[in-house]
Amino acid sequence: MLRTFSSFVALLLSLAAACSAFGAQRTFVSISGSDGNTASNCSNTLPCRGFTAALTVTDSGGEIVVLSSGGYGPVLINKSVSIIAPEGIYAGISVFSGSGITIATAGVDVVLRGLSINGLGGSGDGIHMTAGDGLVVQNCTISNFSSGDGLYITTSARVRLLDSQVRGNNRGAYLSGGATVLVSGSRFLDNTGQGLHAYASGAGVVTKVEVSRSEASGNGLDGFYAWAAASGRIELNVKDSVAARNSYGVYAMASTGTALARVSNSLISGNTGSGLRASGSGAKLLASGNEVSDNDTGLYQSSSAVLQSTGDNTVSDNTTNASGTITSLANM
Repeated sequence: MLRTFSSFVALLLSLAAACSAFGAQRTFVSISGSDGNTASNCSNTLPCRGFTAALTVTDSGGEIVVLSSGGYGPVLINKSVSIIAPEGIYAGISVFSGSGITIATAGVDVVLRGLSINGLGGSGDGIHMTAGDGLVVQNCTISNFSSGDGLYITTSARVRLLDSQVRGNNRGAYLSGGATVLVSGSRFLDNTGQGLHAYASGAGVVTKVEVSRSEASGNGLDGFYAWAAASGRIELNVKDSVAARNSYGVYAMASTGTALARVSNSLISGNTGSGLRASGSGAKLLASGNEVSDNDTGLYQSSSAVLQSTGDNTVSDNTTNASGTITSLANM
């Protein structure tokens, strides 16, 4: 009987150890936590201190939840995971060198919610993604990457940027490599270069970006920029949005590629250069239902590009309302 009981206890202990080895579906971090608590799978009562430690014991597809306000350090994400700071909790990532969050593993799906990523030096990016299937960035602030980009994507992932602010970086967002991107309720403010730069290069590479209810203001170059090169194709749709006080509001540019931009029901105002601009033989910009005002040039076409304007655009009070060949397009 004693031998049987001892064997049963040994079995329970071995099962417990095996379960611990598999990690946890949900782990926790806290300003008062300890990375030594990985031994307890960064539990709610024994949280870890930083994201990197918690990630090691979080199951693929699991969650890392922030319990208290504080800084949690840069992290390299190598599995499918969600990092979540609930409303009312400040979860900061201060970046002195390199990038704040790096995603470079094929097949992963990552969700980032409620984070503040702040560049304090170096030439890295806020979020740097070169491989992976999907990325959701929601209710995040990415700022002060003056030598890098707030959001840097160079892979054919599904990307969602929702209700976030990207400000004071070199470029707000650089989206390329055949990514399929949805931007909603977000702001690109006071970046040195473009607020949002969508790029495609290479035969068969198609980068698609859909923007709605968003703002690109105060950027040193373009608010929304679509550039295609080397037989690549870029498709940029901007709807119900604002491009104001940039050098150019929305710019479609092609050099041996195809750039298609559609801008509808948006305010394009106060840009020191062109409000809506198309340049290059493979570039086409279609404008419908917009207010284009107080820019240096409202509509600007050059270098064999196509700029089509429907009859419901309001183009007024620009220094020059139109330059180049503007093609009228009737509403059906």
